[in-house]
Amino acid sequence: MKTKEITKFEKYFLFVLFFELFAGGGGRFIEIGPLSIRQVLFIGILLIFGCRFILNKDSRKELLSYFIKPNTAIFWLSIAMVVWIGASALLGIMNHHGLGMIVTDSLRVIFVILIIPFIYYIDEKRFSVKNLVTVLFWATLVVSLITITITLIGKFMTDSQFYYFYKDVNALFPGDLYFRPSRGVFYKSHFLVLFTLIIGTIKLMEKQLTKFQGLVMVLGTVSVILSETRGLYLGYLVGLLTYVLTKIVIYFWGNRQSLALSKKNNVRRLIILVVAIMGTFYFYTNSTISRFSEPGGASQSEYQEEQPVEDVSMNVRLVLFQDSIRIIKASKVGAIVGNGYGTKIGDRITGIEMSFVDIYVEQGLIGTLIWLLYALLPLYYFFRSFMIRKKLDNINIGLLGCTLAMILVTNINPFLNGPIGLGFLLPVIVLSYKLFRDSKDNKNEEVA
Repeated sequence: MKTKEITKFEKYFLFVLFFELFAGGGGRFIEIGPLSIRQVLFIGILLIFGCRFILNKDSRKELLSYFIKPNTAIFWLSIAMVVWIGASALLGIMNHHGLGMIVTDSLRVIFVILIIPFIYYIDEKRFSVKNLVTVLFWATLVVSLITITITLIGKFMTDSQFYYFYKDVNALFPGDLYFRPSRGVFYKSHFLVLFTLIIGTIKLMEKQLTKFQGLVMVLGTVSVILSETRGLYLGYLVGLLTYVLTKIVIYFWGNRQSLALSKKNNVRRLIILVVAIMGTFYFYTNSTISRFSEPGGASQSEYQEEQPVEDVSMNVRLVLFQDSIRIIKASKVGAIVGNGYGTKIGDRITGIEMSFVDIYVEQGLIGTLIWLLYALLPLYYFFRSFMIRKKLDNINIGLLGCTLAMILVTNINPFLNGPIGLGFLLPVIVLSYKLFRDSKDNKNEEVA
């Protein structure tokens, strides 16, 4: 089927939508009446695509072509996700959980339905992977500049000055900033900065990094180091490991010519890889020491002027994990189907840091499997495409590395089951699916 371009308005709207998802933290920076800017953009893209679907016959025909033969993993898992979200909301009501919390949990994951407009819009002739990566780098630039500025200002303030600065900054970014004892700051959108660093490092090793991207890489690296977020270092290592393993698979079972195997290139890749890994281990260790030993700064919930703040993140996670196990063991039925949205874990009613544990408690074993399989769809489709083409482009290796890093990091800080994680995962799923579909179609044409 011949792909037709979209209007400039639709393309610009997608740029704004993804920029807000990538740089907007929790999505509450701007509010329009009772709605946040993220909710407005979510509703907006559905309305825009709804108009296209109703008024444009070719658009309807193309969209339905993805689902007219519902024998694809992306179709069935998307249906399963939506159905189980509804079932979890119903379970929450049946278990007499707070209606407000049920609605909050449901709205947080209902972003999954954007797979419908995305499967149409995300295409090389509409909103391409290049466009997506461009937005990611620009969002990282903005996030890095903001977080570096906040951190450096905080580090050069006295305790009394920092007390008021802390309150003002948190009022500006409600619920999105987490200050370390050393006054380093973690912002929720640092999660997307991680993806930029993974993709950027691969581009650097393959000599595909532009000057602008190099600048963003430097600022993003400084921002992550100052944030002292150990989970991001682990995710970065997963991204690098994905790159190495994928290249090994291509070398032994794929098209070696696609690897550009010259001695000079291999030495370059090895040096960058070794420096990146050693640097990651060094800063991971350094941030651990810093977070547990340096005085000063402020906790997320309350700043105490006369008392140093301790990093208690591991203890908090342990308590929440133990309470989650207690809830799961309390009912065999609950262990299978979950306890529904709005379930209270420890003192939390809005979710916990460990995404898959949170999913297990609320949506049971069934929901956990659905979420895990959905998150692994890029791996599934990239692998099937590789089996046909015998190669995988560097940008796709980077996207795969980001996806696998997400699966790890979301068990330390919650991202997957929310707009931040889904806002990145959904377009990657679509890109991997279309790559497989195109690979399959091209193979059939060659055979014919």
